[in-house]
Amino acid sequence: MPDQAQRTRPVAPGPSGGGDGPSAPKVDKPNVEELLKRMRKVDPDQAKRYRQRTGQ
Repeated sequence: MPDQAQRTRPVAPGPSGGGDGPSAPKVDKPNVEELLKRMRKVDPDQAKRYRQRTGQ
């Protein structure tokens, strides 16, 4: 039975990624206050229902 040949493992990419895959897009986070205002317009009773559902 022949001996198995030693295989070298590929070197892992560095901390900078170095991979060929896609990277995360650079986008700004939305303004939270504006988002909450819009949510209140859509469903003003949502907070009340959430408190009832979670028992708070």
